[in-house]
Amino acid sequence: MPPLSVEYATTLFALRARTTQPDFPSDPGTDGTVADICRRLDGLPLAIELAAARMRVMSAPELAQRLDDARLLTGGSRTVQPRQQSLVSAIDWSYRWLSALEQQMFARQSVLPGGADLAAVHAVCAQPRATETETLDLLTALVDKSMVVATSSPSGTRYRVLETLRAYGRRRLPDSGPLARRHAEHFVDLAERAARGVQGPDERLWVERALPDVDNFRAAFEWAFSDRDIDLTLRLVASLPEVLQVRIGYEAAAWAERALELAPDDHPLFVAGIGAAARGAWFLGDFARARGLAARAGARVPAAGTARSGYPADVAADVALYEGDVDTALRYYESQVALARGDADPIRLAWTLYYVAICEAARRTPERGLRAAEECLRVAEATANPTATSMAHYALGLVLKKSDPARALALFDEAASRAASVHNYWWQGIALMEAAATRAIHDDVVAAACSFVDVLDHWDRTGDWTQQWLNLRYIIRLLVRLGAEQEALTLHHCLNAAGKVSPLRNHQSGRLLDGPDGPQSRAAAALGSAMPAVHAVRLARSRLSRAC
Repeated sequence: MPPLSVEYATTLFALRARTTQPDFPSDPGTDGTVADICRRLDGLPLAIELAAARMRVMSAPELAQRLDDARLLTGGSRTVQPRQQSLVSAIDWSYRWLSALEQQMFARQSVLPGGADLAAVHAVCAQPRATETETLDLLTALVDKSMVVATSSPSGTRYRVLETLRAYGRRRLPDSGPLARRHAEHFVDLAERAARGVQGPDERLWVERALPDVDNFRAAFEWAFSDRDIDLTLRLVASLPEVLQVRIGYEAAAWAERALELAPDDHPLFVAGIGAAARGAWFLGDFARARGLAARAGARVPAAGTARSGYPADVAADVALYEGDVDTALRYYESQVALARGDADPIRLAWTLYYVAICEAARRTPERGLRAAEECLRVAEATANPTATSMAHYALGLVLKKSDPARALALFDEAASRAASVHNYWWQGIALMEAAATRAIHDDVVAAACSFVDVLDHWDRTGDWTQQWLNLRYIIRLLVRLGAEQEALTLHHCLNAAGKVSPLRNHQSGRLLDGPDGPQSRAAAALGSAMPAVHAVRLARSRLSRAC
């Protein structure tokens, strides 16, 4: 029987649980735990029935804690066939029907935690001298026998062993070490090829090829790190900033920071590893850690072709920019423009020109950044790289924001669209945010409020606190325009307490505190001073939603 959807699986679980526990509860807490159990059991009906039978002696949370115990899913009814009395015996019965080569392929696929495409399965699991066609024949047989699931993805068909079956397969491997090395080497190579590919015209192709393998990248890192293979570890983490960090989150930055524990200072990829770790800290808004990590590189720069967001000195300059030291950041990026021209590196040139334009906009002299923004667009379009052209459209929009807001809005929308087309949610987010800020000043405050709700949710999903704090600054200005001064004051004091710059000037907040609503304003200020950041986001979302 094929796996069930979570909805049907939880229904089956509850029905079976009530045969032994008639008062089995149905509430959001229990339902959430049951749904998690069903997901971890891959929606397999027999596994769910065996797990639900345990409800007569334990609670759902207790069951969830014990799912990794192979003995748990035993004890089915004595009236059914032996192969149906436990999940393990049911899998064992199916396994014995496989040919020797099918058994071997099935067990070897247990080293692929997220499934894989045919090329990866062949590279990692095939016997020496086996052809890819022979590997496909074995996979087809395993799919036909429900031991492997084949699913379509934008980059092609992927083959996955369900987690419950994968656990069984691991026990059938006499020694997984050599396979784990083959796995790590294959996915490190894929990460390196993807890192090069995302800086070219085929960015979308490489992103959609790499993103389904996040679980495999994670497993590759953990194996290489535990084996103290410094070269494999650094090759992987130096490749992932543009492949993963700007698209799904910043877990890989933590891998980079761990990799630095092993790496000698003179390793060729040491500086790129620092850049990956420091950029992750910057994304998370931990500027002190980002600055400290970047400083470990000294004056050294990574090799040409390094991920555009992975230069340690860039991270230090960005910290200066976001902390208000714009002149330092501008001087640095102007020097980098000259170096990029000399190196004939168009991706690096587009990146540095972008930042020159951003710095001039931050200095409130956007007209001085226009030339850099226009050159950035020309250089980026010549590369045909979607992220580079998204950045360039954004930079040009930013320097035109005050003088030509209509054109700026069109540029921001185009920047967001190009970034989204390659799943680059970081660049999409900043374009959406700047478009909302532009609408707040020049267009429609109601539309801006609705847009900012979307941007709040966007940065919540990505976990980027550097941009979320900036977003809250924009929202404070809009709340004042909407007459929501108490909420604006609360957010102002929240930013101040977190050491962030607020757009409200002291005389503006003082006017509110000393005005006719002084007691209410002082209460709002006290609330903001003690407010956690996540609550500030919740407050902003609630108030803006009322304006939509």
